[in-house]
Amino acid sequence: MSEKQLLSNRYLLVKHIGKGGMANVYIAVDTVLKREVAVKILKGDLSNDELALERFRREANASTRLSHPNIVDIYDVGDDGLNHYIVMEYIKGPTLKQLINKRGPLNYKEALMMMKQLCSAIMEAHRNGIIHRDIKSQNVLIKDDGTVKVVDFGIALANNAMQITSEDSVLGSVHYMAPEIAKGEVANMQSDIYSLGIVFYEMLTGSLPFNGDGAVQVVLNCIKTPMPSVCSYDHNIPQSIENIILKATAKNPLNRYQNVAMMLKDINECLNEKHLGDKKIKFEYSEDISVKKETVNSTKTDKKKKIDFSNYLSVVVLILLAVASIGITVFFLYMSGIIGFGAKEVIVPDIINRRVLEASDILDESGLILDLNSIQREMTKDTEAGLIIRVEPDVGTTVETGSTVKVVVSDGISEVMDDYVGQNIEDVRNILSKYPNLRVVAEAVGDAAEPGTIISQSGIEAMQEFDPAKNNTIYFKYSEYQSYIIPFELIGMNLNDAKYLLDSMNITYVVERTDINSLGLSDEEKAKFESMDVVKVNPETGTSYMQMNDSFVTLYYVE
Repeated sequence: MSEKQLLSNRYLLVKHIGKGGMANVYIAVDTVLKREVAVKILKGDLSNDELALERFRREANASTRLSHPNIVDIYDVGDDGLNHYIVMEYIKGPTLKQLINKRGPLNYKEALMMMKQLCSAIMEAHRNGIIHRDIKSQNVLIKDDGTVKVVDFGIALANNAMQITSEDSVLGSVHYMAPEIAKGEVANMQSDIYSLGIVFYEMLTGSLPFNGDGAVQVVLNCIKTPMPSVCSYDHNIPQSIENIILKATAKNPLNRYQNVAMMLKDINECLNEKHLGDKKIKFEYSEDISVKKETVNSTKTDKKKKIDFSNYLSVVVLILLAVASIGITVFFLYMSGIIGFGAKEVIVPDIINRRVLEASDILDESGLILDLNSIQREMTKDTEAGLIIRVEPDVGTTVETGSTVKVVVSDGISEVMDDYVGQNIEDVRNILSKYPNLRVVAEAVGDAAEPGTIISQSGIEAMQEFDPAKNNTIYFKYSEYQSYIIPFELIGMNLNDAKYLLDSMNITYVVERTDINSLGLSDEEKAKFESMDVVKVNPETGTSYMQMNDSFVTLYYVE
């Protein structure tokens, strides 16, 4: 995906500003609403990867469910046949990580102000059943007015969603990861709270509490090393603030805040007079989460050593118990399908109307395998895209453990396209506007028919089925309209006046700021222009121009 490319005939990509493992991020111009936006585009090589697509869709679904002043707004989600994208609010400020790297530790009052906003945002996500799972200073943007914006719900997990992979539980940045997540447990509200505590510590000290030569060493330090004291780092920080960090980052979840609302309450009250004499918090439960079961096992072993094996009866009883124990173990292993005496049969579970990765987990629990390489897709009359509509073998069929199951997935709910040849192009545009995901590309050609009359239709043929929920493109050729000449007077005209002139001519345009020194003008020519004047037009003034759905004029101006 290159800059200056028009996405879905609407979003003009201006500049590449970031990339991650799955997606690239661009500044773009929404040519319909005439505003700057940020566009996250799934990397091309992942477009056919079911796992990546599902994670990308999950980010979109999680983000669009949230509306909060401290969460980046999502404006649009879709694909143009080639690129899957999310259009979101563009924040010009730095990330919290960049701010800390530039300024160093923040004043604790400023940090408290930011933490109030962060907690408020995450509390809203939790209220909607969404765990962020990747809270870190890189995912916090700071606007010029100090407003905090949380971004990147790329591995956010709804309470009723499945885990995509076993590795998914450790996708969050390791420095901010709760100890229980590093040990493979499922993320929850308390793991988000731990990450918030690490971000709070980072704000106050300018560094992270646990480091190491690699990810494994960082995790070990996180599990075994006590949380460093922010009060020792800066004696001006009240103990009440350190207590919030200690409680948020407690290694034992029993000692940690149970929800973000409790943490936010302490943040709001920590500077109150009643907290001036607070002592360092003492936890009710042990913080040593590295204790292993070997201690208990060794105790049992010691007891066994004390048995008097000279007693024949004791030996017999022990042998019988051992045989019984082995029998029970074998029975359970057999029932679970781990071992068997011949092939074990299972029933194909009901995975109709499930998404592919959720169905894969269900089949896996039954000892069956979903064939991801043979997934077929069909349009349907009533089933949304991505849901399974047929299974082979059929649901309820008895098969052997380890058998492969094939599925057919809905490619969307179809409608039938009408035949628009012979109709007026503007009338047809209005008719098709009821499909927000349908892109209409119209080309004016010389023809004897009345101007505006459609003479051919392609992309989606007449009577062809299509999915209105997906991004589709229909192409028309119509008899040519009158062409325009780009007005000469645009150069040197105030930007607002130039926009008004083009609006009156029904010409679509975008605006772009430019450096006047890049135009190769003489000093005398530069002096003719004032702030907000148009200095360049593309296509050039005097050029013959035909207004079509997928064309526009660019006005370049100086500040």
